[in-house]
Amino acid sequence: MSRRARVEHERQRPAKRERIVVKPTRRSAAAAARAAAQPGPAAAPTRGIFRTVHVTHRKRFGFHAAVLLALTAFFGTAALPAYASTNEASPMGNARTALAVQTLTSGDVTAQVVSRDGLQIAESPQMLDSTMNTSVSPSVEALAVQLMGAVASGRLVGSTPNHIPEIADLAEGNAVPGCGVDYRVLQSISVALQHFSQVGVSDINRRCTGQIEGAGTESSHYANGGGHAVDFYLLDGAPLTGGDSRSLELIRLLDPLVPNGSGLGQINCRSSISVENFKPFDDTCNHLHIDFGNATGPTLAGG
Repeated sequence: MSRRARVEHERQRPAKRERIVVKPTRRSAAAAARAAAQPGPAAAPTRGIFRTVHVTHRKRFGFHAAVLLALTAFFGTAALPAYASTNEASPMGNARTALAVQTLTSGDVTAQVVSRDGLQIAESPQMLDSTMNTSVSPSVEALAVQLMGAVASGRLVGSTPNHIPEIADLAEGNAVPGCGVDYRVLQSISVALQHFSQVGVSDINRRCTGQIEGAGTESSHYANGGGHAVDFYLLDGAPLTGGDSRSLELIRLLDPLVPNGSGLGQINCRSSISVENFKPFDDTCNHLHIDFGNATGPTLAGG
């Protein structure tokens, strides 16, 4: 076969396909293995992103809610009035109890100090006179609440006409014209309750009950707004004469405490006794009369 014929024959033969395989070198294989072992950053699905953000927001909301709850509890507690408890039951239940009260004296000036929520509020002597003021001071209200606790327990009783409502008004913080009670009268009743199981009071402010008796409008029960005197008619269930053993005991208890010039009735109903601050005078022998119409101080000592 001629050369030309051979060339033509080669052209007409079908071409063969050859596959070329390039094998990686040993170094390239190791690098590929390391690349496969290290996970690349995976794109988080949209739902996963939402869940992450939602959880973070929920945690943040929970923290804010806890802070808000704590602040609400704190200010709610701070807004509540704080009262000191008494040993007597209150006629209004346990909703109201007496405040702690003490007296500070400096020279001729006596100021009442009321402790409330850890703070001390000083009151002028004029503020203690609920018989003339249009408002009730914290000290007067506190002591009145305590006395009404004794009323609720049956330890403090009235008579006819009943003057206990005059104390009840003060315990409610109500200054009723013509029905006020001298702070020293309230203190004297409190002293009696500390030493006797039962105390009976028959007269305080005659303006409030419309009484005109004995000394008439000049009586400390009536003059200067009324309520500047108190009549005890019963101690430990026994009636008083002003000269009986219980009357004498109460006189001895009150004499060192009352301000100088305080009046003391029933001098005609007993044998002569020695007193320091009381100024005795005649009176009927069916009670014990304690009078602050001419007393020189606004409170009892230590009261």
